[in-house]
Amino acid sequence: MGTKVTRNDVARLAGVSPAVVSYVLNNSNYVSEEKRRAVLEAARTLNYSPNRFAQGLRTNRSFSIALIGDSLQSELFATLAMRLFNMDFYSSLFYAQRSDSFIRRIISGRFDAVFMTSNGFSSQQLNRIVEGGSPMILYQSRDYQGLSSHIVSMAPDFYNGMSQAMRHLIAKGHKRIAYIPPLHYQTLGLGGDDFRARAYTDMLRAYGLPENPAYVCTSTESMSAIETEVTRMMRVLPEKERPTAFLVGEDDIAVQLMQHLRMLEIRIPEQVSVIGWGNVSSARITTPQLTTVDAGMEDFAMHIADALVRIAGGGQPEDQVFPVRMVVRGSTGSVG
Repeated sequence: MGTKVTRNDVARLAGVSPAVVSYVLNNSNYVSEEKRRAVLEAARTLNYSPNRFAQGLRTNRSFSIALIGDSLQSELFATLAMRLFNMDFYSSLFYAQRSDSFIRRIISGRFDAVFMTSNGFSSQQLNRIVEGGSPMILYQSRDYQGLSSHIVSMAPDFYNGMSQAMRHLIAKGHKRIAYIPPLHYQTLGLGGDDFRARAYTDMLRAYGLPENPAYVCTSTESMSAIETEVTRMMRVLPEKERPTAFLVGEDDIAVQLMQHLRMLEIRIPEQVSVIGWGNVSSARITTPQLTTVDAGMEDFAMHIADALVRIAGGGQPEDQVFPVRMVVRGSTGSVG
C-alpha cells in the first residue's frame, strides 16, 4: 500500500504553506491566482483528496445531504445522488416515516441540507428540521401554511402539468377520467390541497364534467391498494359509469397500472387511456408506449443538486417552479 498523501506534501510541491493549501481547497480565503494554480496542480500531481471527515470536524459540517421521499423515485434520486457525489457531498436516502421520532432522527443526523419530496409532513414538522440546523429544499406538491423562510420550494409545475393532461384527454372525448396519485401520497381527493387534485377538479368544472369522488384513488399505501381501487372502478361500478381514462402521478405506477388493466382484459388505448408523470425510461418500454407529462427530471435533478450545495454553504436560492410539457404516445390513442 502506498504512503498516504497529506496536505503538507501538497504544500511542499506547490512551494506554499499548508495553510494556503487549506485556503485553496476549501475556498475559504483569498489566495493569489499564481499560488492557487500551483496548489491545484500539486494536488492533481499527487492525486490528493482532502479528508472530508477531518474537514467536518474543523468546520462543523457533515458534507452529507438527506434525500427523503415516499417512493425514492429511482431516476430523480439516482441522478441527484451522482451529481452531489461529484460535488464532494454524500447522500443519505430515507423512506419517509410520518412520525415525530423520524423527525428527531433526521435532526440528530446533522445534515448540511435536506431534500424533501414526501408531502406527508406538516409545516410544523418541516420547520422543526430547519430549526434543528438543516436547511431544506421542498419538492412542493401541495399547499402549506406557516412554512419557515429557510425552506426553499423547488418543484415541477404540477398544476399546469395536470391541466395539460386533462385537456388532452377531454379533447379526445373522455368525460369519465380517474386520478391515481403517486405511491404513499397524501391526498384528500376532490377539494384537497395538492396541486394535481386541484387542477383535476378545476378542469372538470371548466368543462362542465361531473365531479365523482369514486374516480379519485385515496388509498395509496401500496401498489396492491391502488390496484384494488382500480379493480373497483372497472369491475364494481356499472359499465356506463366506469372511467375511460386514468391520470397517474408517477410513470412507474402508470406502467404497473397498465399491466393490471391488461390482467383485467381491458385494452389500452381502445377501452381505456393512460397518462403518467415524469417521462422516465419506463414510459418508453411499455406496449403501447406511455403518454406522460415530461418534468425534465435529469435537468431538474442537476438544478436541485446545485441548490442543495448552495444552501448547505449558507446560501438562499429562490423558490422556483419548473415548466413541464406533454409527451403524447400510444397509451392515449394514435399519435401524429
